[in-house]
Amino acid sequence: MTQTNELSQSLEWFSQLQKIMRPVTTIKTDEITISLEQFNLLHAITDQRDDFTPTKFANQIGVSKSMISGQISRLLRAGLIESIASKVDRRQHNLKLTPEGVKVYTQVRGQVVDRLNQLHDDISKMM
Repeated sequence: MTQTNELSQSLEWFSQLQKIMRPVTTIKTDEITISLEQFNLLHAITDQRDDFTPTKFANQIGVSKSMISGQISRLLRAGLIESIASKVDRRQHNLKLTPEGVKVYTQVRGQVVDRLNQLHDDISKMM
């Protein structure tokens, strides 16, 4: 098999995997669709309160700050979080859930736990 064919086959496999994973990694309610990555970010903001920063979170989960910035932008546009200038250093901004963000977080938390437990069980059966 040529390298081009191997690459095409690998990309096709990856596309199929994404189709399988997308429904697993997305939570839908009547009002909003939120990814598990976005929920993880809401959870981290809730859990860390005033000292939450995007850089700290990116380091914590092992991803780039630019990846987190994209998620933050989507959550800001959705009105689920707000950015507040730090009282100590005005150049730094802390993130906080809005009342709507608290509502969504509370509403989907149980679904996230159920979804992750089911995913864990499915993966365990495959191994």
